Amino acid sequence: MNLRLPMSVWSILLMCTFGAASVAALPVSRLEVHVITGAQELSAGSSLELRIYETGNAVRRLPLVHGESWARDSTHIIPVKLNEALDPRNVVRFSLYYRSASPVAPELEIVAADVRLPSHRDAPELLLDATLAGVITGQGELATMDRDQSALACRSDADCDDKRSCNGHEHCAPRTVGADARGCVKGTPVVCPVNQVCGEGVGCRGLPSDSKP
Repeated sequence: MNLRLPMSVWSILLMCTFGAASVAALPVSRLEVHVITGAQELSAGSSLELRIYETGNAVRRLPLVHGESWARDSTHIIPVKLNEALDPRNVVRFSLYYRSASPVAPELEIVAADVRLPSHRDAPELLLDATLAGVITGQGELATMDRDQSALACRSDADCDDKRSCNGHEHCAPRTVGADARGCVKGTPVVCPVNQVCGEGVGCRGLPSDSKP
């Protein structure tokens, strides 16, 4: 038996199937870092920061402690607000950098640490789909493996789509003037007639009556 459904129904089904998978592909302005420590405490005054390495950008250094101590065998959930939006597709690796407050302080054991992205799924989406674990002695960095550089380059316009229509249609055009590190070129923003503005999903519309002089 052949099942025939209207195109509108197919669109809804496709959005439900693939919509959540695209969440991590969109730029995010906040992260959530989960860290579980081992048998030694993190002493007061020590430094622990999340470092994010991106293609074409400087390393992001995000403090996870601010002078406080952490008890041994403890779990910490740290919300991180980003000054500039992060595109997970451009991330090469991330790490935890630790510097003890004292040269005689014990090593820091990380039982598990991951970086979680905003998601509507039941299970959280992890940055690079990676979890860190290991020991840092005195001063050092515990990092993920570097992401395959070929995975960073766009292959189609869909890889560059930011799901916003008013800023124009993005194109995948590596080695083109103006292309970013992934090979994506920004689109041309929509120019609306006088007294109209562009709204996502609706196009050019008249200004609200209460905004008119």
